[in-house]
Amino acid sequence: MAIIEVTGVSKTYHDQSSGRAVRTLDNVSISAPENDFLILLGPSGCGKSTLLNIIAGLTSFDDDGGRVLVQGKPVTGPNPKLMAYMFQDPVLYPWRTVLKNVEFGLEAQGISKDERRERALKYLRLVGLEEFAHAYPRQLSGGMAQRVAICRSLALETDIVLMDEPFAALDEQSRILIGDELVSIWRQVRRTIVFVTHSLTEAVYLGQRIALFSARPGRIKLEIANPLPRPRSIGTAEFNQMVDTLWTQLKAESLASIKREPAEQEKILLPKE
Repeated sequence: MAIIEVTGVSKTYHDQSSGRAVRTLDNVSISAPENDFLILLGPSGCGKSTLLNIIAGLTSFDDDGGRVLVQGKPVTGPNPKLMAYMFQDPVLYPWRTVLKNVEFGLEAQGISKDERRERALKYLRLVGLEEFAHAYPRQLSGGMAQRVAICRSLALETDIVLMDEPFAALDEQSRILIGDELVSIWRQVRRTIVFVTHSLTEAVYLGQRIALFSARPGRIKLEIANPLPRPRSIGTAEFNQMVDTLWTQLKAESLASIKREPAEQEKILLPKE
């Protein structure tokens, strides 16, 4: 049974000053079952993050017959009891300790002090940061801060975690290490994760399924189930073949996107030679 179900969703942005309309998503349909690790991959501007925001209830979509269901109910707005959202930037509060940052969302939900502390410490323990519970964000490295942000999202213990390029600002080594920790937690606590990335390597390393988007207006060009067993090793023949398969499908869309509006493009992370 699908815990997330997107059917025929389109999104058009209207610029009132210029009168210009930009269609970002076009008739997108995709679903995710319980405990899925779904990767959204595609060229810049194809609507991956827009789709994530629509699922989260942060952005509306065109009123043309599309629908978005989470746990069988239409999404009408943000619901932090059902879905946690992790952005690119950790957005930690500098005046709060690591422990208090992880507890923040739980405070908003009225969780008791003892339960907040217990949950926060549980997830800090899972990422190896329990000893930094009383440190402040300024005392953390970028990778450590991102681990805290992961803990804050997972501590809500929602069935769904939405992640918008959460490791984009990190170096490759940190991305891999934190990715390992995320997968380890996901396998232990069983959450449905929808993860946006530009990185082919990251997509293959993390995902159970990978949805490839076309250039704008974004459509689902291809869905691939990732057959590689865990733990995965970057650089093996099987891993590289999967990356090559994705790149073959993505290359034409990336070139089309770059030619259309080169000034607006971001760098696609290509597989290493």
